Amino acid sequence: MTLSTYEEAINFLEQNDIQYNEVKYDAVWTMAEASQLQLPNDTVIKNLFLKKRKTAEYFLCVVVGHKKIDFKTLAPQLQLSRNKLGFANEKDLADVLGLKPGFVTPLGLPHDKKRQVTVLLDKELQNVDAIGIHPNTNTATVFVKYDDLLKIITCSRHEMFIVDLD
Repeated sequence: MTLSTYEEAINFLEQNDIQYNEVKYDAVWTMAEASQLQLPNDTVIKNLFLKKRKTAEYFLCVVVGHKKIDFKTLAPQLQLSRNKLGFANEKDLADVLGLKPGFVTPLGLPHDKKRQVTVLLDKELQNVDAIGIHPNTNTATVFVKYDDLLKIITCSRHEMFIVDLD
């Protein structure tokens, strides 16, 4: 298993003509640490890697950071029962997206050659001016517009759904 790299993420953005602004910093491992960074956008985004139990179906859920994910609300939107949806494990994260915990990002999608991941976008992301995502590392954030986030997903040939997490 090879891990996705920072260089792959930046190359993907540039090859697909996706505009971004980058900020580098010391490694962050938690949402609490991320919220302490002095970033140009005060909206924190979190990325959660989920799995449909007993299958090879995965979901990358991109959420406005202050929200708690309620599986009882999310699962029916995916036409699943609550007990079929859970967090993917560290091995799945590495095998499917080539990422480690703390590095989860839509820029890991090009690593998913089998197209096992469906992207779930919080409907509130449409109202965020600059969406910050990791470029396959936890020592930088690249900021993209909502339309460019959609372009990342479509250029990596993944399906996506808008979800209501309120």
